[in-house]
Amino acid sequence: MRRYQGQGVTARAGSSLRRAPLRMAALAGVAGLSLAPGLVHAEAATAATADAADAADAADSANTVSSVNVQAPKQLLDMAAAPTSVQDTPQTVQVINQDELRAKGVSSLEQALRSVPGITIAIGEGGTLSGDQFKIRGFDAKDDVYVDGLRDFGVYSRDSFPYEEVQVLKGPSGALFGRGSVGGAINTVSKKPNTGEAETTLDLFGGSGGYVRALADVNIPLGDATALRINLMGQSSRAVDRDVIQDERWGVALALGLGLGTDTSLNLNYVHQNDERIPDYGIIIVQKPGDLIARPASSYNVGVDRSTFTGYSEDIDQTQADVVTARFSKTFGNGWVVTNDSRVGVYSRYFAYSTTDQCNATCTANLFDGNPATAPNAGMGGGGPYDMDAWGAQNLTTLKGEFEALGLRNLVIAGLDVSYQSNDKTFSFYTLPAGVTARNLIPRNLTGPDRRYPAGYAVYHPTASNVCPAAPRVCTATATSVLTTSGDATDFGVFLTDRLWLTDQVSLIGSVRWERYSARYDAIAVNGTATRIKSKSDLVSPRLSLVWEPAEDRTVYVTWGRSETPQGTSVVGAGTNLTLAARDLEPEIATTWELGSKLGFLDGRLNVSAAVFKVEKNNATQTDPGTGFLLAQSGEKQEVKGLELGTTAQITPDWSVALNYAYLDSETLESFTNCSATTLECGAGVPIGTPTLNRFVVGRPVIFTPKNSGSFYTTLDLDSLVTGLTAGGGVTYQSSMPVRYTVTRVAPAPSRLSLIAEIPDSLSLDAYVAWQVGDWRVAVNGYNLTDRLNYSQAFGNRGVPAAGRTFILSLGRKF
Repeated sequence: MRRYQGQGVTARAGSSLRRAPLRMAALAGVAGLSLAPGLVHAEAATAATADAADAADAADSANTVSSVNVQAPKQLLDMAAAPTSVQDTPQTVQVINQDELRAKGVSSLEQALRSVPGITIAIGEGGTLSGDQFKIRGFDAKDDVYVDGLRDFGVYSRDSFPYEEVQVLKGPSGALFGRGSVGGAINTVSKKPNTGEAETTLDLFGGSGGYVRALADVNIPLGDATALRINLMGQSSRAVDRDVIQDERWGVALALGLGLGTDTSLNLNYVHQNDERIPDYGIIIVQKPGDLIARPASSYNVGVDRSTFTGYSEDIDQTQADVVTARFSKTFGNGWVVTNDSRVGVYSRYFAYSTTDQCNATCTANLFDGNPATAPNAGMGGGGPYDMDAWGAQNLTTLKGEFEALGLRNLVIAGLDVSYQSNDKTFSFYTLPAGVTARNLIPRNLTGPDRRYPAGYAVYHPTASNVCPAAPRVCTATATSVLTTSGDATDFGVFLTDRLWLTDQVSLIGSVRWERYSARYDAIAVNGTATRIKSKSDLVSPRLSLVWEPAEDRTVYVTWGRSETPQGTSVVGAGTNLTLAARDLEPEIATTWELGSKLGFLDGRLNVSAAVFKVEKNNATQTDPGTGFLLAQSGEKQEVKGLELGTTAQITPDWSVALNYAYLDSETLESFTNCSATTLECGAGVPIGTPTLNRFVVGRPVIFTPKNSGSFYTTLDLDSLVTGLTAGGGVTYQSSMPVRYTVTRVAPAPSRLSLIAEIPDSLSLDAYVAWQVGDWRVAVNGYNLTDRLNYSQAFGNRGVPAAGRTFILSLGRKF
């Protein structure tokens, strides 16, 4: 049967009762819920039953409006190390399925996650590379992005064209994934070939900002158990209401399945993505005289529009990713399964960027004085361009099976997880304009910045014999500037998970993972001076859950887990993954408690999930035993307590709604700042530069952690009005959040909290209308329909304005 996974979530014209459960299944993905068994095909449905259903549907496929990938109530997470289904996984799980991705016109992983409460998106800077930089429940997740349960080692902006769905696991995930995973993990599920029908789907998109996108999805059965799937993508776009910013990318994904539906299967997958863009580093955060709170300059009526681009048009971000994955599975006669998943990813990048992130007192005064004749000249920050070549490899072997011990049922998974990653970078520098002695002194008028490099400002590559080719003019490189870096890391881990059923309804799930993590970082300066830093860590990540399932669609659980993050964990994702000060620090340790439920009511027409949780991250510190002074710290000690709610409801057979909400009550428990004469005062006898407890930050909310966030989405089947017509829409909200605290001192006065940098709240209204006639589909998506000034990414001193009001028209055909 031909099925079109269109923007609507209806199944067949003239059959509203049948459409309702399918629409609920799509919405359940939004809320991270599983549906009652009466509304979906059960996991245990036989092949004969499925074939009969397809045969019946084929008879009237001409009337098919759209269809969905219905999630069975016991759908397993697509990762070999996971012992349970989405429904009875003892942590908050939210699934963005194919229908939601299509309905919302999603084109990137970042867009897919924007409606997931509790996730914030950061600008890659400050030691973190630009690309997908996510935070889950306030905690960094840049190293917690997975594809089919294996790590994606690269740092780049991921297109969604090869995704079947996106799974977000919140809470303690170290036992499943290994190092990191404090706030959770993001797992994308690849599109897979099937032995059903040969199908080709073509989609074309065009819209605001010169947006052009084309997709092709081809499934080719090659036999009873072999199939090939090809996905192609090309896109050219500019950001609506953001000057200069543009993006050109293309990609191909090839998936070959061997032994599909048999006891022995092999899936081979290759994904290539090529991206060339002008990076958007946003608009500087400024402080209005007399205010404690500082916001992006575009939030004030001072002549800095949301469209203002403060970088240079010569800035460029060129990335290329090539990822090969092999997934082997063998099922034995007694039901035991052996899997072996392997991945090799190769990533290259050339990155040249400019940031305008320094607005001193004169700049601020000129910005707010209302006099256009006084130019608010800001200063530049950031580093020079770099070339990067990185690669990573991982092999995950698992043994999974059931047995009885003392009359009790057990499900066990044992595994071996080995990975390696490497990253080499070569830096370039700048010659400065005549009369300019430092890069941050190049004037950048915030109300009208010049987009082109000033005369004399150019990229160059220094050598030991020619440190500054423009001398006696100034260059940004010196003899001691780092010219090349090389880092690598190995991770060897073993894990064991056992689910023990005490009764048919009550079970215990215990997991533990042990890892040996070793990292190295080498740096060579322009003058040839070399530095090598090494670090080794032993990590233990346990998790214990008590699960009660009174019915197939009702789960209540309580979970405790611990995750550890070693020093040098971000070999690819961080500019400097190891430092001399931090190399000997113990791993950071995070513990989480979560009490939650996933409940179905009214024969699946109402589904509710709820969870309360507490996450505490303990920073690693090192003290001088002789003086008692703090020598080094890994970060802040933080606590986040919260509540997450998700609901899907079938109001009528043709009307469904989904609501998600996250409340994060965060607190900084311990934070250290290097004391100085102009920031935090040093105590008696404490040398300048010593890490000192920052009393002004302790007790304040954790940065990048909004207190409230949520989304509401609804779909309508309008088939009774116009055959094949569907519509939907909703709102996404995120409250304001702090991104930086600044402490200053003017002697002899004591230190004070002088600035709280804040990203304002955001509210976006989106909608779509789709019409399907036979195998053709046309749709219009509208985003930010109120044209509100929102911010899509944040950093400590900048915010990136989100696109203004945007419309995209799409046309699709299935062959």
